Amino acid sequence: MSSTLQKCTVCGGLLDEEDLFCANCGTEAPTDHKSGQGHTQLATHNFACEGCGASMSYDASAQTLRCPFCGSEKLREEKDAKVLAPERVVKFEVSQDQALGSLRKWLPGSFWRPSDLAEQAVVTGLTAVFVPYWVFSGQTFTNWTADTSQVPFGARANWYPVSGEHRGNYSGVLIGASGVLTPSETLSLCPFELSTGVPPEQVDLNNVVYEQFRVQRKYARPLAQQGLESLEAQACQQYVPGNCRNMKVNLRVENLAAEPVLLPVYIMAYQYRKQVYRFLVNGQTGRHSGTAPISYQKIAAVIGLVLLAVLCFLLCMGAMAALGGR
Repeated sequence: MSSTLQKCTVCGGLLDEEDLFCANCGTEAPTDHKSGQGHTQLATHNFACEGCGASMSYDASAQTLRCPFCGSEKLREEKDAKVLAPERVVKFEVSQDQALGSLRKWLPGSFWRPSDLAEQAVVTGLTAVFVPYWVFSGQTFTNWTADTSQVPFGARANWYPVSGEHRGNYSGVLIGASGVLTPSETLSLCPFELSTGVPPEQVDLNNVVYEQFRVQRKYARPLAQQGLESLEAQACQQYVPGNCRNMKVNLRVENLAAEPVLLPVYIMAYQYRKQVYRFLVNGQTGRHSGTAPISYQKIAAVIGLVLLAVLCFLLCMGAMAALGGR
């Protein structure tokens, strides 16, 4: 780790040792500062969405440009610029027809959605987008405590405290680096099979849509540590006999490293009663997630039935009490 913090040559802002670009003005960091921290590439056909703020590189052959994240056509063309280059790119294996089929099956999948959602929903956009992620790896050294339901003979409590140590070695921990998709959205599409990734030179990035990295590695690192804590909590539960509660882990992470990758995602927008909703499909496995409208009429009907049942129960109890008092 460098003992001297460097400054941006343009605005004077401090640079983290893993910054490839200044967080204040976007200026590329000096070459000596970036040693071993990744590399950049020249991105062409760049556009910024004035609706949601997404920064993308578009397919050069596209006729009509529309933001895949929000559907806006208010896109601002930007100059060619150096951006963080991915180390690997995972290609699409799911077809657009399969992605649309997933949406059609998902729409009527919940009782709480409007009954006519599947018939009235209109797909307004479907775009294959390579979404940026960070892939973290590292080793963990954990001290853990928990309560077990297997109480030693003679103990009077229902739960008994136990503790221990555990060492873990993790790789493939994914943290989304999208500037538009939320952490919960990028997490919902995981996992991906990263071993199928290819060098970016084997993908024609000039003729595909991909979002540029907007979450720097230093901001993704705390989320990766949270993910490692969750994985360690799951791993340590196997050492607790019987039922487990109050699992707590205190871990030290060493050799935490990350590489930037682009992963395949179908982004679909559909409209229902003039409202637009988003549906995402993992372009490799078909795993999907999305947002949908809620039928407030169904909620009101269920609440009414519950209140009616409670009222009937109270009336019955009152009648029984009156008959018993005679």
